[in-house]
Amino acid sequence: MDKLNCSVAEISELVDELIDENAVLPFYVSGSSMNPFLISRRDIVYLKKPQPDDLKKGRILLFRRKDGALVLHRVKCVLNDSVFVMLGDAQSQTEKIDKAQIVAVVSEIERKGKIRKAESSYWKTIYAIWRMLTPFRPFIMRVWFKIRRIKRKNRAEF
Repeated sequence: MDKLNCSVAEISELVDELIDENAVLPFYVSGSSMNPFLISRRDIVYLKKPQPDDLKKGRILLFRRKDGALVLHRVKCVLNDSVFVMLGDAQSQTEKIDKAQIVAVVSEIERKGKIRKAESSYWKTIYAIWRMLTPFRPFIMRVWFKIRRIKRKNRAEF
């Protein structure tokens, strides 16, 4: 299969059309807001049209901000049927979105060639542990990024 190297934003309209037609679209994760669970340029998420039972706490959604930017974050809580509080796993700031802003839901995650359902017990367990560590996330993420910088620096020296 041929691969197209572009961002979701660059093909936003096509993504909307394909999702509406019930296609499942694979995309490499880009950015660091979902670290340490989704790593930029390593992990692949499979996006699909969201069903009503997909829109719940803990699910990872692709949504469009009011400025048009497409963002992949996790549902922290559902305020009512049409308002969702979103949070990136590496972030401490939440944002509210309307149901109309939701583009897709992550159905599967591929890491190092292994594909798992996003709702698998594996991912649910990891997220439950991460959720318990919420007060410590800023410290954990500072350590995480320092370790990654050291690893990159060491790789560059060889």
